[in-house]
Formats: sequence, C-alpha cells, structure tokens
Amino acid sequence: MVRCTLPHAQALSALLLTGLLIMTGCTSKSKNRSPDWTKNTAVVEQTAEMETIQPGSDIEREALLRFNHFYAAYSSESIRAGVRGLYAEDAWFGDPFHIVEGIDAIEHYFLVMAEPVESCTFTVDSMQRSGIDYFARWTMVLESKAAKGEVITTIGISHVRFNTEGKVIFQQDYWDSSSMMERLPIVGYWTRLVKDRIEKGLEK
Repeated sequence: MVRCTLPHAQALSALLLTGLLIMTGCTSKSKNRSPDWTKNTAVVEQTAEMETIQPGSDIEREALLRFNHFYAAYSSESIRAGVRGLYAEDAWFGDPFHIVEGIDAIEHYFLVMAEPVESCTFTVDSMQRSGIDYFARWTMVLESKAAKGEVITTIGISHVRFNTEGKVIFQQDYWDSSSMMERLPIVGYWTRLVKDRIEKGLEK
C-alpha cells in the first residue's frame, strides 16, 4: 500500500537530510557531517566491561543529581558552568544530528546548539538502571529564536554510562528531531510534506 508513495517520500527525505547536513555543518566545527552509527556500536562494545559506579552509592546519587541539574535549564551559562563536571575528558556523545568525542568537542557542540535557544528545560521523568547502563526518559520544552512564539515539546531517552568517578563516559540520545525541524523555514515544509506523504500512503 505504501509502495506507490515511497519513492516520493525517499526523494523528499534526501532533500530534508541535505538541508539538515548543511545547517548543522555550517554551525559546528565538528568533522562529523553525518553520524556514523558504527561508532556507537564500537563505543558500546569498548565500554561494556568498564568499571562503573556502584548502585545505591553516594557517587551514584551525586552523578544522577548532576545529570538532572545540568539539563534542568539548558543554556550557554549552564553548559560552561557544568559540562566538565558532568562529562569525562574522553566522553562520547551522540544525538540525531552529530557524534562528538572528548570534552572539548562536547562543550563546543552544546554551546553551538544553545545559541538559538531562548529557553530550554529537560525534565527527567524516570531513570532506570540495567547493569552498567542508565536510561533516562525525559521531556524537553524549548523556545527557540528559529521558531519565534512557539513552544516545542518533545520526549526522548538518553542511554548513559558513568565511569567510577561518576562522570558520563558514554551518552546516546534518542528523540524525534522532526518536532523541531517542522518549525523551521523551508526545512519545516519538507519535513511536514514527507510526513504527510507517508501518512497518506499508510491510509491506502
């Protein structure tokens, strides 16, 4: 049923991805223009046997508090004040836009992402642990200069690993980036069009 509309959706998706790469490429010094997800798998494997914080320990409680506090009010000021206390020197961070490695690259990327922000909060709704893995389910509420007068709300999950000092050594964020892209000029048009074409195809 979707077959007749899929080629159009694929073509529009390619245009959308090109726009995203241009946008993120122009605003970041990172060399990763498109995330290489094999790196995610490699880092997950590399850190699988690492020592981490003990469940219920003071270090764990402090690490989780730092994580919650850092993202509670996401701004250039909070990033500069807290990023090096939260992330390890050799930390790895990935999200739908980029992969960055090392504290300097992480700080720079966060500051670039915060530039158009007027107000941004992340509320950690729950935090679950499984072995060395922590999964934070959160809600983001964003007001951006790129979408004046609009409040963007979306949900996501962060997969996090801490080192023995309680600093984040690995973090992969998963969230619906189209909730932001839909509000942007030109890119938003293509995002909405792709979604509309797919939805119409599924209805047939």
